[in-house]
Amino acid sequence: MTAPPEALVLRPGLAVRSVAGPMAESVVPPDAEHRVYVNVGRPYRLVETLGDAEHHTPGLPGDVAVVPAGMPFAVRSRDGGLQPVSSLVVAVAPDLVEEVTAGRRIELLPAVGARSPTVSPLGGLLHAGLADRSDLGRLALEALATALVSALARDHTSASPTIRPPAALSRGQLARVTRHVEDHLDLPMTVAELAALAHVSEFHFSRLFRAATGASPHQYVLGRRVARARELLTGTDLPVSAVAARCGFADASHLTRHVRRALGATPAALRGR
Repeated sequence: MTAPPEALVLRPGLAVRSVAGPMAESVVPPDAEHRVYVNVGRPYRLVETLGDAEHHTPGLPGDVAVVPAGMPFAVRSRDGGLQPVSSLVVAVAPDLVEEVTAGRRIELLPAVGARSPTVSPLGGLLHAGLADRSDLGRLALEALATALVSALARDHTSASPTIRPPAALSRGQLARVTRHVEDHLDLPMTVAELAALAHVSEFHFSRLFRAATGASPHQYVLGRRVARARELLTGTDLPVSAVAARCGFADASHLTRHVRRALGATPAALRGR
């Protein structure tokens, strides 16, 4: 990634900057300030490590990462290659969060790949306004950034209100998830990755997905891998090892075990029918 530009300080304890360029790996050491990252570019596929937890994130436009003060943050591409990344970074002093919450000492909750209905659009507006360094432009940026801090305190802290989740995934949410599964059967997939596509937490996603499909996310993905393997085994002459790779199985024996369990036949038997 190219060297990040100098941060624009909007008021004491509040600064913003834009970071863009190809990236393979980035390590951000713990900082005295909170940091908020908003993806203002194209989707990316990264492994993000926040504290001790590793997350495989699809990096959708508008995704938000919240890194509390004192917590390390590292990002790397899944395959080690360069990926174009464009993010708005907002640095927020803990004292400023306390100020906007009327002196209440509250804990900022860490998050990656989060969907925030207020922080995301405010981040987009901040990024769009960075080019205007006039006095009025700076006033607008300060107002937007202060509003973002208020939204951060409302939606991403221990004081955040409990929101009742919907009873089931919407058709749009389910379509995004199932399309992603079909397009990436050759790759590992996590519940966190699928939940991010539906813009809900991992905990609620598993329940909502089962309500919509009758299967857990793991069972559904495995079922689709087996179904794709059956198509390739009966419709192509690909070696079993190649079929396994295209369907996300570790090797031919891994594929054989799951195909036999699900279909009651080995790959060789399926091809002989």
